[in-house]
Amino acid sequence: MIQTLTAYIARRASRRESAGHFGAVVYLHIAALVAVATALLAGCSGSDVFTGEIRGNKRPTIELTNGPLEGDTTRYTVHFFWLGEDGDGSIVHYEFCMVEGDPIGFDPADTTGEWDRTVLTDSVFTVIADEYDRNVEINSYLYGKFKKMHTFFIRAVDDRGAVSEIAYRSFTAFNLAPQIYINYPKVTNPELGAQMLSVKPIFKWYGKDPIDMPWNYQEVDSVRYLCTFYDSGILDALNKYPGNFEDMWCDWIWYHAEGDSGKQVMLGGDELLIANIPYILAVQAKDEAGAVSSIFTKSTNVRHFKAMRPTGPVLRINEPFLGTFSFLGLNFSPAQVAVPPGFEMNWTWTGDASSYGGIIQSFRYGWDIADLNDPTEWDVFPSPHVTFIGPKTFYAGIHTLYIESTDNLGMKTLGTIEVTVIPVVMTRDLLWVDDFPSLDFFQQIYAFPTESEHDEFWTNICMKVMTFDPTIDIYDVRDNGLRVPPMELLFKYKNIIWSFSKAINLETGSVWNRVVYFTPSGSADILNLNFLTYYLAFGGHLWTVGEGHRSGGLAACLNNTLFPLNIRCEFWGPSTNCSNTTGENTMAYRDFCASALDKAEALFKTYYGVRRIDYDAMRYAWLDDSDPVIAGIEGLPHRLELWEQVTRPDMFYDPLDKGFHCIEYYDPEYFMRYTGIASQSCFHPMYRSTTMHARSLVYNSTVAFWHTRYAEVKASPPGCVAAPSLHIGFPLWFFDRAQVDSLATAVFNVWQIPLFQD
Repeated sequence: MIQTLTAYIARRASRRESAGHFGAVVYLHIAALVAVATALLAGCSGSDVFTGEIRGNKRPTIELTNGPLEGDTTRYTVHFFWLGEDGDGSIVHYEFCMVEGDPIGFDPADTTGEWDRTVLTDSVFTVIADEYDRNVEINSYLYGKFKKMHTFFIRAVDDRGAVSEIAYRSFTAFNLAPQIYINYPKVTNPELGAQMLSVKPIFKWYGKDPIDMPWNYQEVDSVRYLCTFYDSGILDALNKYPGNFEDMWCDWIWYHAEGDSGKQVMLGGDELLIANIPYILAVQAKDEAGAVSSIFTKSTNVRHFKAMRPTGPVLRINEPFLGTFSFLGLNFSPAQVAVPPGFEMNWTWTGDASSYGGIIQSFRYGWDIADLNDPTEWDVFPSPHVTFIGPKTFYAGIHTLYIESTDNLGMKTLGTIEVTVIPVVMTRDLLWVDDFPSLDFFQQIYAFPTESEHDEFWTNICMKVMTFDPTIDIYDVRDNGLRVPPMELLFKYKNIIWSFSKAINLETGSVWNRVVYFTPSGSADILNLNFLTYYLAFGGHLWTVGEGHRSGGLAACLNNTLFPLNIRCEFWGPSTNCSNTTGENTMAYRDFCASALDKAEALFKTYYGVRRIDYDAMRYAWLDDSDPVIAGIEGLPHRLELWEQVTRPDMFYDPLDKGFHCIEYYDPEYFMRYTGIASQSCFHPMYRSTTMHARSLVYNSTVAFWHTRYAEVKASPPGCVAAPSLHIGFPLWFFDRAQVDSLATAVFNVWQIPLFQD
């Protein structure tokens, strides 16, 4: 069959309009098409060239200068070059045609009206390769191979109409068949048996058309599918005798047809599939050269399934700090969460009906709905685009969020979240959170307090408070399975002491790190609810104290492990230009008012000076009352000295060895001066460290401070006062008992807690 380029273009355009993007193909370069259309495509040379002898005119010659070799097998896109010469004139144009088959028995007269003209001396042709050859294995995968023989003819016409002899070249075009991959609904192991899907399932797929090798591919041209009842031999028959199924396929659909109909199908139409009956869906692709998918497997373009009525889509509801909750069907059991007053919730959700071949049709949500069947009580109309709620805040009460997801069959899933706002009671005077897990062991070098020693130390301090009851006013983290203290417990108290250790091991360690670590929005990590922020914001008073070396202390708010560090600018690591200010949202900076952190023992930056434990360790802490806030506090001891028991010879913190180094420093002057950082106005140094050596970079740096971000906030319950909060960057157990006792009395007086009189 011989076809003209003009006829091909017309047919091609017609088929595009009907979404059938395939057929016999002969392409020219765009430049060639323009030249042919504007200059030479007015007729065929068989009817308008000179046919008689022209006196004195020599016949032109033609030569194929490049292209596939005679009889060669090549890609179905081929590039031919030719050159004509006319000894007594000039070449006006060339005439060419491409025919299927070889040139044996070819008569140029048979092509009358089929020759096309061009003034170019080369063109790229895309030809048909739609005859199945065989399956070939490439990298352990089978691909259908198609081929077809073609012959290209070219002749030259000179300025007086003389026509050259015809040059021709025969070649076989080959092509790898396109492939289809069904990727929706997902299936883990297609060989296990029938997948249970909806009675009106939706399937989606994508196509790849390997041109000559699997890794050199383009999009497929068109697709078609068949769906029929399944039996054990149908897949084998589809591969061996595909012609037997020809009347079962739908019409070819252009891959980019409107409405994605070339990339997906919903089976059933107006009639649902029969439940519990096995079906098979097969999808086939065609490429621009006419090759069609010739291999059918369950792992690529075939799906074996049964229809069923689903219970509904899976609905997943997420709040970044509170977590993700999953629902299926009309289960009215709500998920329960607790939040502090004023907590800003940002709920989002997704629906998934892919397990049964459905699609999500719509969502809607509403707060505190009395009648779910009343559409006016929902906050929005059903829509597939309703997937989030703007920031929502409550200050009291119990509120219920309803989210409904509906699929294309009308099946629904209802998700219910019951939000309890923790009541701000604050009627009790003092809670001690014992977040300093230890063991009872034989004490030798006093490197660490035993559990009993630490409990006795802090219980004695708390017992100074008249209303303190150790049976109810102590939350021992270890005794509670290393769980974070519940928010409803914290909001019962006006004042809290939280003692923590450096450990972050979930089996043995402190939960402090989990409470204060800040997770930026957009991070892949699960966000933490830093609920101590809300406690402070409601007027609660907080005394935090514990091990501050290495990753402990306020450094637990960040993920930076090099010191000194600028809290505001170095959340993600050392920075010199402060281009990222994530750290300003951490509790250390925003709520505790610290701007920089340093350590006596840690990993240090190398460009600020020499760091040595025997230099940076603390001999004692001294009271800095130059700040008016500190000067106004009565009864603070002028020094905090190490307990003589832990500094005796051969003890772990023997000053003749290395001194006390379980310590964190705040806003160290050397670092603040070198980097130009200024302390925040709500940061009030209380105690500074006298280090083991006066040449230490952290000599006289702050080790304990008041923070006044919320000092003017007074909790609403009667008896509450507005007051600052306290942070100490080392464990007080290691220090002089009488001095610590005086410190505690001064703090309790600031908070106006009733105390026993000495």
